[in-house]
Formats: sequence, structure tokens, C-alpha cells
Amino acid sequence: MKRKIAFLSAAAACIISVAPANAATLLFTLTGSRMATFQLDSNPTPNVAIPTTPPFFLGNQIQFTNVAGTFGGVVGSAPSIGFGTGLSSTFQITGTSLGFTQFTGPAIFTGTANAPVFSVGTFALNSIVSGASTLTITQVAAIPEPATWMMMLLGFGLIGASLRYGRRTTTVSYA
Repeated sequence: MKRKIAFLSAAAACIISVAPANAATLLFTLTGSRMATFQLDSNPTPNVAIPTTPPFFLGNQIQFTNVAGTFGGVVGSAPSIGFGTGLSSTFQITGTSLGFTQFTGPAIFTGTANAPVFSVGTFALNSIVSGASTLTITQVAAIPEPATWMMMLLGFGLIGASLRYGRRTTTVSYA
């Protein structure tokens, strides 16, 4: 019984001490009149946030700088990628092989300008200069942190040890 309690205590300690994995990564794929692919954290902190308080028709604008990806078939980094709500542009990329590309369409993020939450899905975007494109946002599978792997292996080790050494019976014979 004491071993069972010790095992359950060790298992509970492993579960409690496991660190959460990093926030998931989002893959942004722009197809149509303009082509681009890049990734951002699912809970990003924008380099520039222009909030409107209270939010009204002008909306919020967020911007990320030096984002790595493929832009117009060229691997590199975009000096500026922006997202907006309201009357501000929905999506824009500046300074890549695409040139200045700006689109309007449905809101791509919710939340505040300082803590945006991107919506996963497909968004139809339009531009009077660039034409129509589609932005698809998908979630990339999260990879567990090393601490998570360590705790999982420790847990498997404890289970294996309890199975191997768990129930020993001793038979005493009187000759």
C-alpha cells in the first residue's frame, strides 16, 4: 500500500510540474495575385500597436517587423507586415520582392492591438492595385519542450519500475 501511495504521489508530482509547451505557431499563406508564406506566434506581441480606444470605425493597426518567409518566390524577410481592423488595411506587406502590397477584407484578428488573437481560416482579400488574393492561416503542430519530454520519460520509468518491482510474493517453506 505504501508503494502505491508513493507511486501515485510521484505521478501527481510529474503531472503538476510539467511545463506547458510554447504557444503554437501560425502559418500564413498568401496566394492569388501576390504570393507569400511566413509564420508568427499564435499569441504575438506586435512591434508596433496603434490601438483606438474605444475601437471605432478607424479600427486597430498592428505591425510586425523583420518577419522571415518567402515573398513573391524569394526567401528573405519582410521589413514590415501589418494587420488592421475597421477602415485601416486588413493586411499589408512592405519592402519585399512584392513591393508595397495592401489588401482589404474581413478582420483577421480579434482582441486588442497590444494582445491580438489571429483567426484561423481562409480570408478573401482585395486590392485596387494588386487584385484579389486569399490569405490562409493554419496552426502548425506544437512541439513539446524538453522539460515535457523529460517528465514524460520519468513517468514511463516510474511505471516500468512499479511493474517490475511492484508485487513480490515470498513463499516460505518449512522443511
